[in-house]
Amino acid sequence: MKGLKPPYFNNKNAKLWMGLGIWALVLLVFSSCRKDEKIPDVSGEKINFQVVRFDSLLYHTDSSDIPKLYQDFSQNHADFLDGYIHVMVSPGVKVTDTVDFLWAMKNPGMKKLYDTTQMIVGDLSKQRQDLAQAFRYVKYYFPQRPTPTYYTYISQFGMGGFTYGEKVLATSLDFHLGKEFPYYDPMIFPNYIKMWMDKEHIVSDAMRVYANDIVGDVAGEQFLDYIISNGKVLYLLDHFLPTTPDSIFLNYTADQLKWCQENEYNMWSHFIHENLLYSTKLKDFRKLINNSPNSSGMPPEAPGRTGNYMGWQIIKAYMKRHPKTTLPQLMKIKDSKLILTQSKYKPKK
Repeated sequence: MKGLKPPYFNNKNAKLWMGLGIWALVLLVFSSCRKDEKIPDVSGEKINFQVVRFDSLLYHTDSSDIPKLYQDFSQNHADFLDGYIHVMVSPGVKVTDTVDFLWAMKNPGMKKLYDTTQMIVGDLSKQRQDLAQAFRYVKYYFPQRPTPTYYTYISQFGMGGFTYGEKVLATSLDFHLGKEFPYYDPMIFPNYIKMWMDKEHIVSDAMRVYANDIVGDVAGEQFLDYIISNGKVLYLLDHFLPTTPDSIFLNYTADQLKWCQENEYNMWSHFIHENLLYSTKLKDFRKLINNSPNSSGMPPEAPGRTGNYMGWQIIKAYMKRHPKTTLPQLMKIKDSKLILTQSKYKPKK
């Protein structure tokens, strides 16, 4: 009967949710081995990867030289400049003079935030190397896609990152100042979000923005459509960042990831029992796909976004059954029900 929790949520069955620790560790070991085995050699992939520190250029430029900076970017980085203005300006507001806009961005508060960001994130030398390697994998799997230029900027906590066409990927570095940074508004950035707003997540967050651009809009309004689309994003991240721990690009703690691995069957049973797969009522599954401290209807230790995790498992099952399917071909399959059916996904107890 709808509304009653299935038996696997009862207290007498709590061990079913918590008692697979040893086997989970074994599975983690073997999954890591499989992950290492599938990593392709991309050392021969030729890419033209560039990093442009727009934040440094802007805040190290004298106000009198802002017109020169604008001229340079309007000629050589026009797409980024358009994207930057778009994400920095409130909807409905039209910028009539870009030079004046750049002058406005050099206000003392933004300059102080930039200085703080520089002290915390540093010169991004490791992130540059990791991003370059990630785009070698992108070139391997998507040989026709151009390698974007990577830009950094400061948004005063406005927009964490964006793409603009296929040639621009940008990150707002003030989204990576660490969970202890005192000026993150707790109403906007609660603890369950702040925990991954650090420099260790710069690369994975940037590649998530990029992967989202490849996957495109959700092709439907059902819960299944959302988790398949988000599962594709995670599948891409797994291939673009093959040596990065899954917990990093999932934005989970190690314990949260372990919980999902141990309770895959129970989560899937919950989705089926609650008739969620083909639901179009966003309020019923919002916490299962969006940032949230937990997942509705599950034990309190269940993290948010468990639907996305399950979508990832479905995509992995589909690709295992269709090993000749390329990633570009997978991206073109918009029928979520077809993917689910042909994946023959059936988690084990």
